Amino acid sequence: MAMLSTSHNIQSILQHTVDESAEVRRVDGELPLSPFLSGSFNLYRANALGVSVLLAEDVSGEDGLPKRLETLEQALGEPVAAVIPSATPSEKRAFMAARQGFVTEQGDIYLPQLALALKADAKKKRSEVRTFSPAQQQAFLYCLLGEGELTQEGLREKTGMSAAGASRALSALADAGLVDYDIGGKTGRRRTYFVPDKSELFRRGMKLFGNPVKVAEKRICADAEGIIESGLTALASRSELVAPQRKIVAIGPNAKIPESSAPEDFKNACVVQQLSYDPLPFAESGAVDPFTMLVTIDEEDERISMALREALGGYEWYTD
Repeated sequence: MAMLSTSHNIQSILQHTVDESAEVRRVDGELPLSPFLSGSFNLYRANALGVSVLLAEDVSGEDGLPKRLETLEQALGEPVAAVIPSATPSEKRAFMAARQGFVTEQGDIYLPQLALALKADAKKKRSEVRTFSPAQQQAFLYCLLGEGELTQEGLREKTGMSAAGASRALSALADAGLVDYDIGGKTGRRRTYFVPDKSELFRRGMKLFGNPVKVAEKRICADAEGIIESGLTALASRSELVAPQRKIVAIGPNAKIPESSAPEDFKNACVVQQLSYDPLPFAESGAVDPFTMLVTIDEEDERISMALREALGGYEWYTD
């Protein structure tokens, strides 16, 4: 950004994406800094949504911006967002993972201080999420299990959800404070979602997810289409647990349960769990995803607890 237009550019970005009345001004010389720091950064003060945000434009031309921003924050005693020409997707993810705010001249913006204000405003307008709908359950799985860039388009491609459904589901998770997002793109309206702490998402999501099993019936299910292992059977596939005598499988809400009821002693009898959402988009090796496996187990003992720790211990989000 050119020195004379930086404050105007930042102000235009904030007015377009966040707050029409946002204001930005240059504040060099108003803050107590060492000659080294004052010579390394141009400083700007932004006011939007009733929140004051300090931004710093690096003019030193040196490497190690994150470390120097940390030094600047320590000297000023408040968070500082970086003003940068551009950022690759991986660079943006690194900034967001470190909760380091930034604004680019392309209009990409991530300001945690404003995100908190946006969430506070959203809570006034929208009812609090008490339990997940089926669409929100799938959006939660997409965010918990997904890697890389999380977007509405990605959720639609993964699940076949409509554009409106994907938008509402992800927005609900953001409004509940379960995920965060960055606003950018060519139009300044595209949201890229991310999870600051997956273990926290797992912990809070468990309380809101609910029981996805709507129907559980014994049926003849050998070689039936669209059926995948679930519950204790899926756990046995991922651990040293002995598989249950009667196989447990899962299908989605629109799949048809085989019509023939199985006698108690029929060799091919199994328990078919009909879930509130389609488990196939997240299936792994013929079994439900690890989170769905966890919430479709309705028994609890030390043997099962040990198997769960064995099966889920390698996931960053899992907490016993």
